[in-house]
Amino acid sequence: MRRCTPVVAMWGLMALMVLADASKLNVPKILLPFSRGNKINFTLEVTEGCYKWSSTRPDVATVQPIYVNDKPCSQKAVVKACATHPMRLASIIFAEDIFTGQLLRCDVIVDIINDIQVVSTTRELYLEDSPLKLKIQAFDSEGNTFSTMAGLAFEWTVVKDAELDGFSDSQNMLRVLKFSESAYVPPAYITEMERTAQQGDIILVRSRREYVWYKPVFEGLVVPLCLQWRFQEITPAEVRLLILENILLNPASDIYLLVGSSIHYKVQKMKQGKLTE
Repeated sequence: MRRCTPVVAMWGLMALMVLADASKLNVPKILLPFSRGNKINFTLEVTEGCYKWSSTRPDVATVQPIYVNDKPCSQKAVVKACATHPMRLASIIFAEDIFTGQLLRCDVIVDIINDIQVVSTTRELYLEDSPLKLKIQAFDSEGNTFSTMAGLAFEWTVVKDAELDGFSDSQNMLRVLKFSESAYVPPAYITEMERTAQQGDIILVRSRREYVWYKPVFEGLVVPLCLQWRFQEITPAEVRLLILENILLNPASDIYLLVGSSIHYKVQKMKQGKLTE
């Protein structure tokens, strides 16, 4: 029995070393926007172990562990930007494993938003098609991208495109769609913002079905304006969306023909969820 004791102790030490090597933090640095209104949160997460969390500058960024099953430690914690002055400030978040003593670090920077842009997977929007998701990205004065914009309120407005003189009512051909009105699931904070009649950094847009189209192409303009007082000095971001008739060719696959032969194509249009010729 005595001979086995050192072996057991050695295996226990090796297990702790493997656990320490396996523990990793999800991000090394985060950049959070300064805001006098809603405080911006970001969730830190460790892959293994159980950690106690601390912040070197609680006046800049606080950290709140997410406890599970009444444990005195956790694998997740919420970092909140708490800076009260509109300037670049920094804090360090430490996570220490209560069993191994492993120390993980994440640098938190809180700064002012200098510029905003609208990003999407495409700039084309088809009639009778699924909506398009638009999202705001923000940058500091050095061009660094903020880690999150969750919780900040924006005002999204569809305005008339001055280049389209033939459409006097063009701004009404697009509409901002709430996630609660769609078949898509938003992040939890967007759901909470919609309940209080606020718009966040993510929205859906779609064309209005009731409009009669006299041209196959229409260009609209979607402009987000930030509601936070500090952001009033920022130039609003703009994105021009190309709206197209949802027209399909049947057959839609590649066709190979012999010289002198021909094929009959059908032009079909999606209308109220059905294909019509």
